[in-house]
Amino acid sequence: MGAPMVGRLLAAGVDTTVYARRAEVREELARAGAMVTAGLSHAVRDADVVVTCLYSDAQLLEVALGPAGLLATMMPGSILVVHTTGSPATARSLAEAGAPRDVHVVDAPVSGGAVDIAQARLTVMLGGAPADIERVKPVIAAYADPIFEIGALGSAQGVKLLNNALFAANVQLVAEAERVANELGVDTATLARVVQHSSGASYVMGLLTAMDSIASLVEVAGHFLRKDIDVVTDVARGLGVDLGLLGDVAERGPAQFVGRSSPGAPHLNGDAMTAEDMPVPSLQMLWDIEQIKQLKARYFRLLDAKDWDAFAELFTEDCEHHLPSESPIVMHNEEYFANLKVQLGNGVTTHHGHMPEITLLGPRDAEGIWAMFDFLEVEPEGGTPLTFQGYGHYHETYRRGDDGQWRISSKRNIRQRIDPRPRPD
Repeated sequence: MGAPMVGRLLAAGVDTTVYARRAEVREELARAGAMVTAGLSHAVRDADVVVTCLYSDAQLLEVALGPAGLLATMMPGSILVVHTTGSPATARSLAEAGAPRDVHVVDAPVSGGAVDIAQARLTVMLGGAPADIERVKPVIAAYADPIFEIGALGSAQGVKLLNNALFAANVQLVAEAERVANELGVDTATLARVVQHSSGASYVMGLLTAMDSIASLVEVAGHFLRKDIDVVTDVARGLGVDLGLLGDVAERGPAQFVGRSSPGAPHLNGDAMTAEDMPVPSLQMLWDIEQIKQLKARYFRLLDAKDWDAFAELFTEDCEHHLPSESPIVMHNEEYFANLKVQLGNGVTTHHGHMPEITLLGPRDAEGIWAMFDFLEVEPEGGTPLTFQGYGHYHETYRRGDDGQWRISSKRNIRQRIDPRPRPD
């Protein structure tokens, strides 16, 4: 999504500075004419408008908050445009966090994909202060049409979440129609072709004409819809809003979009959710999550054992290591491993990870947050001896390679607390 946005901005003559996580993407955008930086803060510090196009609230909060985050490095008076589909509360919390530095926020969820962006026909919904919306509309118009002004900050997210709930419910209904048609001896292609020219036509049925089954559609877009339906369900529950039949259809149909609820959690209609209602994760999903847990366990063990060769095998070739520092420091593997040996090689370290939150973003990508504790008693070469224990979280992304193995593709260690300890005599 981000790359075609950059292309449209450049074509419209908008001065555009870009940061992308992967080096090959940065090189491609530089060839297209964008000013490219290797650090997030360098991309935003002189910008009037900062546009983020991220998958989830967790990713957005990771790059926006903290001493090296967007809100801390953007210019006073600048505006953060959030294309992430997420909770309205996230947009409002970012605005609250940016207010002391006069950094503004506009929530701008989108409907459409890369092809729509390339043809400047992406649908964008805007929520925020009227003056902020007027400032960002000329930028967004480079790749979007129509643009809808919804209302106050967070209101655009509400409309987008309901749109996705309707889309998910329609997928469920079309899936049921497909099942009944097949039982009646009518193949899926015939059903889709005829209904799409009749009164039962819909956007989802149109998608079915280009695919062999609803299962194929869910395989492509299911993880996005599961995330969005989880968000709209949580928001509705938090506000005491009953989604009624819309929520029932979106959750309970054959596609099983909702995957985060737990047994005993209240259902939208107020009834207890039974075991039969609960969606069943696939064995592949459970296996992938377990493999990522094993990967992180090896990370802690090999790091503390100073087994540097085996430790290096845990990361993708383009992994980005965000160092815990007041200023943004991002290292790639060669520099990071060399620095690690200098900092930790002559000492004792103990790292523990707990209670991981792992989200599968697709068949080859995932993200995770780990509660962490570490103890360090180190004597860096040419540096000051240090002894402390820390508490915080690892924020990471993971990628499955062609060999089937999961590896860490980016990581950031954020310590909320550090306790210096006296060195032993």
